[in-house]
Amino acid sequence: MPTPFVRSTPEARRELDRRHEQRRTSAPPQRWVTFAAWAPTAVVLIIAAGVAMHANIRSHGLLNLDWKPAITIFNPIHPTFSPSLWRGGGAPAELDISALAHELNEDFIEAVAQNRAREFRPAPRLVAFDGGGGVRRLDVADAKFFTYASDNGWNNQLLNLLYAADMARLLNRTLLVPPFAWPRRRGAAKVSVARLVDATALATLVPRGVVFEDEHGSAAAALAGLAERVVAGEGQPHRKQGMPRWRRERWVEAYGAERAPVLRVTCCLLWTWLLPDATSREFYGAFRYHPALRAAAAAAAAPLGRPHDAIHVRRGDKVKVDRAYVATFGKYTPAFFLALMADAGFGDAGAAPVYVATDELDRGWFAPLAAAGHNLSFARDLDQGALWRALSAFPQPLWPDVLAIVEQQIAIDARRFVGSLPSTLSGHVVNARAAAGEGGGFFVKLHESCCDARTAADLLRLPGVRELADVPCHAQEGNEWC
Repeated sequence: MPTPFVRSTPEARRELDRRHEQRRTSAPPQRWVTFAAWAPTAVVLIIAAGVAMHANIRSHGLLNLDWKPAITIFNPIHPTFSPSLWRGGGAPAELDISALAHELNEDFIEAVAQNRAREFRPAPRLVAFDGGGGVRRLDVADAKFFTYASDNGWNNQLLNLLYAADMARLLNRTLLVPPFAWPRRRGAAKVSVARLVDATALATLVPRGVVFEDEHGSAAAALAGLAERVVAGEGQPHRKQGMPRWRRERWVEAYGAERAPVLRVTCCLLWTWLLPDATSREFYGAFRYHPALRAAAAAAAAPLGRPHDAIHVRRGDKVKVDRAYVATFGKYTPAFFLALMADAGFGDAGAAPVYVATDELDRGWFAPLAAAGHNLSFARDLDQGALWRALSAFPQPLWPDVLAIVEQQIAIDARRFVGSLPSTLSGHVVNARAAAGEGGGFFVKLHESCCDARTAADLLRLPGVRELADVPCHAQEGNEWC
């Protein structure tokens, strides 16, 4: 049973002094070994024969979860791993942040005392946020992890994150969250998701805790050498080949007893997983953006002056180059939004300000809404200082994504909201508000030729659409492919 960290500063200091003296007078630890010296025996490759279990079940079950041959690498010389950094016992140990900080310093002091300063490399400590609002250190020898590949825009990656939390919980594994990156549009810029979301709120959903990979691969370094099982996430092939979504019970049957410490699913969960309504209510009810971004949204919205309404008008790539959605989003005219706003109870002249989150740069497009008496405000009308302070904490290529998050929060906080479903930016706002009690049901991200019930309800307001058969998508109606 590991002894808890000493919390009082003098005791912590004496303990660190004792440890330092013990290290100083003992033989130098064999942490740093060159690969060349160990080359003949250091790396052992175990190729696990793939179990010929191709779950090719097209009408039910967990589709295409191939049990492929996996390469497991055990590397006894990984330079950043030291058993002394981890506490035994299996259960995560409560972390004293002061002691952790001093340990990091002590590692360097030890290296200097042993005349190894130039060899020093900081060794990662793997910590997980837990549902109690704290952070715990993990013993990598006992913990089991679930992680996933993510891609595309932030709101698609947010769906991947929430789906992964559900999948990790079903398997009783610790969730490892990759950084947010979007190489095709944002280049090399990336940021830890812990800087975008409320880590402790997310951790309430995953009993084994949540680890957030940082921008420097610290978690990957701490887990290097552990056996890993890779599952094909199917992603676009899943969508294009018309495969049904994965079933929860089959997921647990297939991987509940998986022995590999790391279970990884390739891209992309948003095409292969779904949350039941009850789970959606739980997850969206618990999820929060990072407190700093929520505060930035409140400060930015202050110039609106009073309780506001909000709309999200998605144009940009959806009406120009996204072949999957041009046909649908091209029908979203000002008249369509006026119909949605009327249904939602938006007032006329003199009513609440209407904040418009949009990627449409031509403000003339919104003239019919203003002519109908709506008091429109845009990003330029927000508190610019609050926006710039929020954006400045992130790499510049990610500013569009951070701005979108701030605008999402403004929409979540609004009295009324209408959006551009099936845009996932609008979808998250709809789901956050549904979890808070707003009617209309939850949005579900489906394949582009399908539409969920919540989206279909909006599309019925399109000009010339009188019934579901007229909407530019297939209603889900139990279609597993969707």
